[in-house]
Amino acid sequence: MSYMRSEQRARQILGCAKRVFAERGFHAANISHICAAAGIGRGTLYQYFANKRDVLTAILRETLDRIRALMERQEAQATMTPFAPPEKVTRTAAMEISARQLRELLAVAFEDEHTLRILLREAVGLDATVEQVLGEIDSTLIAIVERSLIASQRAGFVRELDARAVATMVVGGVEKLALAALRGAGPVDLDVLAHEATRLHAIGTLSDRLRPELPEPLEPKE
Repeated sequence: MSYMRSEQRARQILGCAKRVFAERGFHAANISHICAAAGIGRGTLYQYFANKRDVLTAILRETLDRIRALMERQEAQATMTPFAPPEKVTRTAAMEISARQLRELLAVAFEDEHTLRILLREAVGLDATVEQVLGEIDSTLIAIVERSLIASQRAGFVRELDARAVATMVVGGVEKLALAALRGAGPVDLDVLAHEATRLHAIGTLSDRLRPELPEPLEPKE
C-alpha cells in the first residue's frame, strides 16, 4: 500500500511539474515553484527526484513509455486484424484510417499541450541526457509510422517508397507544424495536424481539379 502511495505521489509531482515547466519555461522554473504547485515541501520532492532536471527527464521518460506501450498494442492488433483487399477500399476511407492512426499516435505522444510544449521547446538542447531521451522518443515515433507504411505497402494500399524516409518526414513535419502552432495564440489542433499530414503523404500537394493523365498517343503507322 505504501508503494502505491509513493507511485501516486511521484505522478502527482510530475503532473504539476509539467504545468510549471510549460507555463514558466524550464530555465525560469525552480524546485519551489514545483513544490508550491504540488502542495508539498522540498524534502518530499527530494525523496523522489534529485533536482529539476531529474524531474524533466522523468516527464520525458514517461512520454517514451506511453509511446512504446502504444507500439506494443498496435503490434498485437496487427496480428488479429487482417487488411481488406485494396480493390474494396476507397482512397477516402484509406486516408481516414491513416489519419485516425496518426491522431492516436499524436494523442499519446502529446498527451496535453503542456507535454507538447516541453517536448518541442523546453527540453530541446538542455544536455546530452535529455537529448538522448528526446532522440529515443523521435526514433520510436518514426518507427511506428514506418511500420504502418510497410504493412500498408504489403497490403497493396501504399506504392513502393522509402518507408523510413517518408516516416521521418511525416513525424518531422507534424512536429514543425505543432511548434508553429505553439507560437500562435490558439490551441494546437491535433485533428487538423493528423489530417493534413495524412493528406500530404498520401496524395501530395496537387489539386484534385487537375486533369487525369492522358494515354500516350499511338505511334503513327507507316
